[in-house]
Amino acid sequence: MWKSVLSLSSDKQQVIAQLPKEYEQGLALELTLLGNALQEINAQDYWVDDSAVNQFIKSAQAAKGEAFSGLTLAEIRNATAEVVLTEQDMLASIKVTGAYAGEALAPNDIISALTTARVVKGLNKKALKKVLLLSQQLKKGETYTQPVAIGKRPKEGKDAQFIPLVADPKQRVLKPQQAGSNGKVDMRDLGAVVTVGENEQVMRRIPAIPGENGYTVTGAIIPPRPVKDLPLKPGAGTRFSPDNPNTLLSTMSGMPIIKASGIEIDEALCLSNVDISTGHIKFKGSVVISGNVEPNMEVTATGTITVGGFVESAFLKAKGDITVAKGIIGHNVDDGEKKSCRLESGGDVVANYAQFADIRAKGDIHFTVHSLNNDIRCSGDLLVIGSNKKQGTLSGGEAKVGGKVQCHHLGVEGDTATYIQAFANYEHYAKKLEQLQERYTELQERKMISIRREIELKKSLNRVEATSKMPSSQR
Repeated sequence: MWKSVLSLSSDKQQVIAQLPKEYEQGLALELTLLGNALQEINAQDYWVDDSAVNQFIKSAQAAKGEAFSGLTLAEIRNATAEVVLTEQDMLASIKVTGAYAGEALAPNDIISALTTARVVKGLNKKALKKVLLLSQQLKKGETYTQPVAIGKRPKEGKDAQFIPLVADPKQRVLKPQQAGSNGKVDMRDLGAVVTVGENEQVMRRIPAIPGENGYTVTGAIIPPRPVKDLPLKPGAGTRFSPDNPNTLLSTMSGMPIIKASGIEIDEALCLSNVDISTGHIKFKGSVVISGNVEPNMEVTATGTITVGGFVESAFLKAKGDITVAKGIIGHNVDDGEKKSCRLESGGDVVANYAQFADIRAKGDIHFTVHSLNNDIRCSGDLLVIGSNKKQGTLSGGEAKVGGKVQCHHLGVEGDTATYIQAFANYEHYAKKLEQLQERYTELQERKMISIRREIELKKSLNRVEATSKMPSSQR
């Protein structure tokens, strides 16, 4: 029955369905037989408009006017190319749809699709040729997606680097030296004290390297992350090298103190032990003790204090770091009494372990093995953990820590309690933020008062000006 209603257009580009006049009562058509009818008129590869087919079947059965006027059910369609942008316009792909008895893609079709999608960067000529070839091989309606353009990620630059040319005394004292060629280490030999002489190179700066812009396939520029090109900062005891402005030289002998973007040289007092033979030590600079600090002794320094052995029931106070290679040892005292061993640091406190001591630091406190029944106060972090992350016990005592607390084991079995308050700085910062908010509100109110006064002043000036322009008889 389809044969009687189907025909090709004059240019054979379309299949027209039109009900003859003699079917005034209507005609029942089966959708399943349409394919055979199209094949009989050599239109089996045409694109079929399913909605138009269903509409014609209903109209023909009801003998409606549109069935007699004719509907286009199928047509020839050339292969199509659609550009798809993904990965935030970093990748452009062409989705090719096979032709319906039509022509394969031409180069101009691809250029038009790319132009419409504004793809101008990162095109791959081989991929474009593949798209042309595929359009000839695909079956009708078959699709294939081929990436044809890739954007370029920005090349990130490098921040300025500051390379110390001397060892870090804080790290050096914690490093036992190898004894002989048998691979063993001598735990009592912690190496020579790290010092520098006059006019030695102590730090080198590697200038920042700017990055390179990237781009999307649509040509949008992607800038790299801005680099930090910080300057080299000479500190106390250092100066710029006359031969290289990116190198620092020492101007005096002493102990190097490594900073983020420079180095300071601190005059160092070197002692083998601190005991009754040396008396209490008070020194303007750094103090390096290769041995122990004996009980009841005091060491005060305006720089750092470095101890190669033990600190037992002593008092140490430094504006810089306090580094103890072995242990900090106090003794158990009755409630309310001061600890027999006390340390106060304006920087960090680093030791292998500490027990029954009162330790205060404005920076971090770091123990490798354990912290046992200590009273700890620090503005930074409390770390009780070894380099292998498999040891480190924090048990007993009290710890009020401005930052985080990290340890491998926490607490001890039995009745001994361990009190910890972490992030203690929060209350201080919250209060400061509240004060700043109040100050901001106050300034805003003052600003609004000034604005209102300015508006009133302008109104008054305008009235005076208007009055001055009026004739004297109208004033």
